[in-house]
Amino acid sequence: MRGARPALQPCAAGVSPHPLPPPLAGRAISALALLLTACSPLAAQAPIAEQWRALEVAVALVAYPDSETGALRYRGGLDLSSDDALFGGLSGMEVLDDGRWLAISDAGQWFEARLVLDRDGALVGLSDVRTAAMRDENGEPFRSKRKGDSEGLAQLPDGRFAASFEQSHSIRLYDLNRDGPFGAAAPGPTLDGVRNLRANVGLEAIAAANNGDLLVAAEGDGDAAPLWRAPVGSQTQVAPVARYRLEPGYSLTALDRLPDGDFIALERFYAPVLGARARIARFSEQDLSTGGSIETTELARIAAPAPVDNFEAIAAIAMPDGATRVYVLSDDNFSNRQRTLLLAFDLMSTTRTAAHPPSRSN
Repeated sequence: MRGARPALQPCAAGVSPHPLPPPLAGRAISALALLLTACSPLAAQAPIAEQWRALEVAVALVAYPDSETGALRYRGGLDLSSDDALFGGLSGMEVLDDGRWLAISDAGQWFEARLVLDRDGALVGLSDVRTAAMRDENGEPFRSKRKGDSEGLAQLPDGRFAASFEQSHSIRLYDLNRDGPFGAAAPGPTLDGVRNLRANVGLEAIAAANNGDLLVAAEGDGDAAPLWRAPVGSQTQVAPVARYRLEPGYSLTALDRLPDGDFIALERFYAPVLGARARIARFSEQDLSTGGSIETTELARIAAPAPVDNFEAIAAIAMPDGATRVYVLSDDNFSNRQRTLLLAFDLMSTTRTAAHPPSRSN
């Protein structure tokens, strides 16, 4: 069984999770003392107040045509929108055990909020939304789309987060509990063969294995996507361990680890005439040891007339009643012709059936 996902430090919107200490009672602090403090070596490590900025996001409930799809039961959905130009392009997410939702955009932004569930556990809202810029290894916001094209997000057992960056084919590590969102990124493991990936089919999906290793996947170009299993502290380049088999027209956009230790995958399909579709599947950690192509067990497909868009993120978490909750999130590409959809499903059975070759129908 997977361990609990550590929660972020609780704090209100617009307030740092590491507030500055209050002034000592009865002691005046002179301007000179403040100046000396700012110039001290520890000043660069001091927490920054109001690291997050509150964000107004409109929420509309999303209906689903059927209560069940494949092995999943629909548990509510949201259509998210905002007049703030920073909101959009959401490409990766994690859901924490305390009900917090953390997402990243391919424009290099953090988004955090609290999921609102009704008495029956269905998703009905999103509250306390806030945002902050992601940072590079120097603690600076990314200066270009190419450098800040963050795509996948995974939480490590120690509470840190790993983010994959598509166009630079890189992984960065963030300690939000220690540093808040203004903390500098630490370099993650490097992967062998990424230079052969085209810029827009780079490192798209990332998840943490049971032992804390990172499972990383490229989007895929053709009939398969390469998979790497990388120890977080690896000092040498990590070679691919397997290939994720894709159906024609589909690409791999997200991974997460299920509470039972298996992995869940999200695939995306788009064609001008057929429109957008998505496929959700699972595979076991043992499948990675084969060194060949991984054949998955399909859980569900999402296609019209169901609400569907450019789904790029997936998160799985154990619910208090023992159910396995699966969330999927779409990237609107900052286009008014697309939507940011956050849909919730419960896995109706945690028993894994034998893997089978994916069907070749769309």
